[in-house]
Amino acid sequence: MGAVLEPTKAMKPWYDVEVRRESAYVTASVYNGASIRTLLEEGELTDQHKVAAWHIADDVTTIAPSPAQPLLAALEQIVEHPNYEKWRQGAASHEGGAGVQLDEGRLLVRAPNSYRYGPADGSTALSTVELAYEDVAPLLVDLRRLAEG
Repeated sequence: MGAVLEPTKAMKPWYDVEVRRESAYVTASVYNGASIRTLLEEGELTDQHKVAAWHIADDVTTIAPSPAQPLLAALEQIVEHPNYEKWRQGAASHEGGAGVQLDEGRLLVRAPNSYRYGPADGSTALSTVELAYEDVAPLLVDLRRLAEG
């Protein structure tokens, strides 16, 4: 069972979070809202909306639409939720290779245990990335380092 969380001030306008039992959906708010309006024929998807999407870089790496701080705030919201703690207490140790790096101004999120739901239009743009909880802690470490530096 999932819980949709109220975005913190630090996450706006970039992200919305839904926590689940073993993962959390991190949605690109601006792109998602525009995509829904376009689907309902109530607006057009502009280049500005497309830039605000997650983008597929490779099989396990996704380009985040925001700077480090808003994504850090979204992941902190995840780990502060009781679902994450409940999962952490029962979780086995995982080798994963999750991490975040800054490359030419782009925030690259490597999350090999996580899921992405491909775009229907053949583009690289995504509304949501489902982060497996085993990827969240290593991502947080890297994001904290990037946010400080």
